[in-house]
Amino acid sequence: MADRYQAWIEGAAAERPQLAAALAELGELYHRKLWHQLTVQLEQYIEQPEFQEGGFLVALYQNFVAGFAHKVNLLKLAFFAVAVGKQMASPEEGSAFIQDVIANLEASKQPDTQQPILYLRMQLAQYALVQGRLQDCKRAFEAGREELDGLTDVDPQVSASVYYAASLYHKQQKEYAQYYRATLMYLAYVSQDSLPQDFRQALAVDISLAALLGEDVYNFGELLLHPIINALKEGGFGWLLEMLECFNSGNIHRYDELCTRHAVVLNGQPALVAHERRLREKITILCLMELISSLPPDRRTIALSTVADCTKLPLDGVEFLLMKTLALHLIEGVIDQVDGSVQVSWVQPRILTLPQIEGLRARLDGWVDKVSGAALTLENEAVGIAQTS
Repeated sequence: MADRYQAWIEGAAAERPQLAAALAELGELYHRKLWHQLTVQLEQYIEQPEFQEGGFLVALYQNFVAGFAHKVNLLKLAFFAVAVGKQMASPEEGSAFIQDVIANLEASKQPDTQQPILYLRMQLAQYALVQGRLQDCKRAFEAGREELDGLTDVDPQVSASVYYAASLYHKQQKEYAQYYRATLMYLAYVSQDSLPQDFRQALAVDISLAALLGEDVYNFGELLLHPIINALKEGGFGWLLEMLECFNSGNIHRYDELCTRHAVVLNGQPALVAHERRLREKITILCLMELISSLPPDRRTIALSTVADCTKLPLDGVEFLLMKTLALHLIEGVIDQVDGSVQVSWVQPRILTLPQIEGLRARLDGWVDKVSGAALTLENEAVGIAQTS
């Protein structure tokens, strides 16, 4: 005799002809108690639009999945619960539903509930953000990051959920540098193919703008090497990719040219307009760092006039730029005002893009040639000394 869960799935199959075959398969797997296969099929079906119409996932969970929730992979159950919560009529209902799922997991006393509960709590953090409970959201993802540090063999989706909640919070707070880093961490745990195209492009735009606007973000190599950046090549965002490449190369002359050529679209970005001064300061600092990096370590005593020419600054502006860059610990060195120069002993390492690596290889090849030439000269001179003696 069929129990009420199997009876419901059979009734749902009769009421929804378009889902009849899929629901019949779920009912058969339930009847045979093939919990793993049932979980796999559910995971596939919940992504289909037909299953998401009219809040059907909510009914499916309450009237079917709840009957065997304690018998399936608990992390898969958490993924399903989050999908169901998103179909609730309001964030309040979704939050209450997720809280009930967490309570049931905690009451079950089953092993391996830590990761599923952490994943569900990150969904609660997102609901808190939508409801305007910012501090609850912040406390949740900060606790989540601490919990991650103490876990081993963490599912990538669980890690991603923590950093995604953090990124949403920082985005709303307009904390550009924090958003940039949290989103990079999120992207480290998700597959590009799993992200819808429109979401991927929106994310690429947001993280690119955050990189430009982040106060202490002076390294763009990691972002430029990430596959997410390819989304900027479509949809009219090529200008943003050009800007990133310009900042990465520290080319202030190129920056001015791009500002003129893309003036209309740049003026349509309120955040860029509001922080125009910050952008100018950043590209100038990056221009200085590029100048230093391009010189061999033994030739980094640079005339202030050279810095002025490179950065488009007057001499008094050069001293302020150097002091600012030193204060940010982007370089280390000593300014010699009498001699009118700066001696740089260290510049912050950067993640290099492929063209930059190619340039570095050319410089290393030149250095190897010089060393080989010096070695040959010493060898010849040593032979001459040996013959004289």
